[in-house]
Amino acid sequence: MSSVQSVQRALALLREIGREPGGLVDLSARVGLATSTTARLLATLEAEDAIVRDGDGSYLVGPVIQALAGSSDPSRALETIVHPHLVDLAEELDEAVCLAMLSGYDTVTVDQVDAPKPIQAENWTGTRVPLHAGGAGLVVMATWTDDEVEQYLAGDLAACNGNTVTDPDRLRSRVRQARMRRVMWTHGEYVDGLSSASAAIVDSSGRSVGALYTYGPTYRFPAPGEADRVATIILARADQVSAELGHHRVEAEAS
Repeated sequence: MSSVQSVQRALALLREIGREPGGLVDLSARVGLATSTTARLLATLEAEDAIVRDGDGSYLVGPVIQALAGSSDPSRALETIVHPHLVDLAEELDEAVCLAMLSGYDTVTVDQVDAPKPIQAENWTGTRVPLHAGGAGLVVMATWTDDEVEQYLAGDLAACNGNTVTDPDRLRSRVRQARMRRVMWTHGEYVDGLSSASAAIVDSSGRSVGALYTYGPTYRFPAPGEADRVATIILARADQVSAELGHHRVEAEAS
């Protein structure tokens, strides 16, 4: 194996691990390399702290790569842009409002601002949710190509509770719905008793980098007759943030 080829294959592995952590056999299949070759490359990357292994043997991005990315961490930049919007929205909607970002095939809540209510929903900062199990993930997938959606639907669609939609046909329909409406309500699909409205934040390329969502206990949220108003507010603010990131909606998108 030439040194150039080794570098190319190592970079392919790093890209896959950054997209979604995995074990030796899984990663070997995803990059199309022999298991023995993948094992050698992983061992080299691990020795240089470019990757690390967790308790179940999955490989994750290591401290060297994290340090290289840290100076231009897009999540930090996005949090800085979005946080003032969360503060405004929490006051306007009188419920918790969050920023979720894409991480592999999950969304991760990276920031949350709560409304001053006597009974509040749990803070979800740091929580990972499979894309199919919540509105934030569905609006993210709505910006993907059909092939990318199909690749996701061919994977493990785990049920987080009895309300999680795992049927691929139903999920295809929901992604189409998210493309048309650009905002999604979900009710108790990740945790029983919580309702949320989500809208995607997209960059200049038109792909989602995350989502804004607001949520609260289903018994009070949304209040009767308020669902459309809440959805409109969340979508408008997500579009505002997207514009700040350089996204300009064309007429075909707006129609």
